[in-house]
Amino acid sequence: MIELILACVLTDLPKLESLPGVESAKIAVKCDDPKLTIVHIRDWHFIEFAEFQAEVQDEIAEDQVENQYLIFAREVQEVQDQQELFLEAMVKAGHQDVWIEGLIPEFERAFIHICHVAARNGLYESPNPISVGAAARLFVKRKIRVHALDTDKGLRLTKPLDAAGKLRTVSEANIEQRENLMMQQLRSHKGVAIVVLGGAHDLSNNVPPETRLVVVTVKGYREASGE
Repeated sequence: MIELILACVLTDLPKLESLPGVESAKIAVKCDDPKLTIVHIRDWHFIEFAEFQAEVQDEIAEDQVENQYLIFAREVQEVQDQQELFLEAMVKAGHQDVWIEGLIPEFERAFIHICHVAARNGLYESPNPISVGAAARLFVKRKIRVHALDTDKGLRLTKPLDAAGKLRTVSEANIEQRENLMMQQLRSHKGVAIVVLGGAHDLSNNVPPETRLVVVTVKGYREASGE
């Protein structure tokens, strides 16, 4: 009985749609008695200038690329500001475990040092304050626990640029395989797992049994993506 009560408490969520910055919170995978609840907060994630340039080179004039990159960076910053408010509210509700896209297990212990280096760098340096994301702000204050969502194999499967620095086509099969690897990173966790992951990812086909999946969209994400 005690274990049952504890499981209910661990997977209990506040009213997500009422939390600061939230545009919507939708249940993507239902489960009446979940052992794990994944809260996927959709990320408008930062990309470095080289990748951004490769993405837009056929769409805008070369002399406009830098200006558009600054606009993009401000959009990412706004999304992260709202994510920070959401994460702080989740911490107050007792949920402190956050898995971050792009972070792999080998760099988990070094993440605090990466955050400190990022704080000293500018937009065109790596890492920088935007590249480490909203979770990093709470992590350096010891408000949350950060975990690796990605693996080296998963990142290699979906690497956006080829050896020549050109955009390459990433297959749906590779994306699906990477998402399955992400779910393996959560396999030993019970309760609520907050996942900061690009909004285009759909984990509904990847979650293990006895898992509930909730997808949270902040207002800035809706505006940046045009949804």
